[in-house]
Amino acid sequence: MSYKTFFRFAHKCDVYTKTTSTNAAGQEYATFSKAATIGLQFQAPTTQSTSSSDRRLSPYVDNFSKYEGIVPSMYDQYISYDNRITNITDAKGNQVDTDTYEIVGIQPKFSFSGKKHHIVVSLRRVVEA
Repeated sequence: MSYKTFFRFAHKCDVYTKTTSTNAAGQEYATFSKAATIGLQFQAPTTQSTSSSDRRLSPYVDNFSKYEGIVPSMYDQYISYDNRITNITDAKGNQVDTDTYEIVGIQPKFSFSGKKHHIVVSLRRVVEA
């Protein structure tokens, strides 16, 4: 589907929004609830976005999966650093990836008319330690 652009957004994903609550002991904890299923193009990162380290050194060594998503501008209300993306499917509904990703980079791209055309998001696999 092209979403009124010249790009082909072949994937869909579920977006989960973060809600912070406080328990009886005064500790804050985060819960995530599904906000929407949006279209995107899920792809490997370009060389410009891989300049940071992909290696976690403490408490143990772990390699993070990093990807990029290109999101049509009509879904920009779902793109936030607090949100998470999961359940990525292709155009036929086949599961591509079941990992949960956090948004670590947001780059809006604009068309020649000056309107926001699409958003490039950097995604990193969530590792709960």
